Amino acid sequence: MATPDELAAAFAAAGTELDETARKDLLASCCGAEIRFLQEGWEHEVVGIDALSDAIGEFQAGWPDGVDVRVEITTPVDSHHGFGRGGFAWVFGEDRGYGTDFVELGPDGLLKTIVVFGDPGPPPRGTP
Repeated sequence: MATPDELAAAFAAAGTELDETARKDLLASCCGAEIRFLQEGWEHEVVGIDALSDAIGEFQAGWPDGVDVRVEITTPVDSHHGFGRGGFAWVFGEDRGYGTDFVELGPDGLLKTIVVFGDPGPPPRGTP
């Protein structure tokens, strides 16, 4: 069974994987077949690995050309009683978008539900 850190790393890798088959393989390694994905600001939920891969592909289609895009895990991945959370940053060249994922694990130890919230990011340097 994968550790919470391994699940988070696989999900983050899926978010930046441009090859659809490889992205689905990454999602299958960390998500249950009926994964539910709820993104703050979206009117709908995404259900299933294929639908989640398609949603990621649509998100990627809006990326600026020629910009290095990556996901950084910014906090320790915490988990207890079948639930977990972790902070992340989407990095688009010099720009960053921060957030927190809250997850529910299924009985198979894979991600069952992912709920994503946007965060304002860290305080400016020099702020107490």
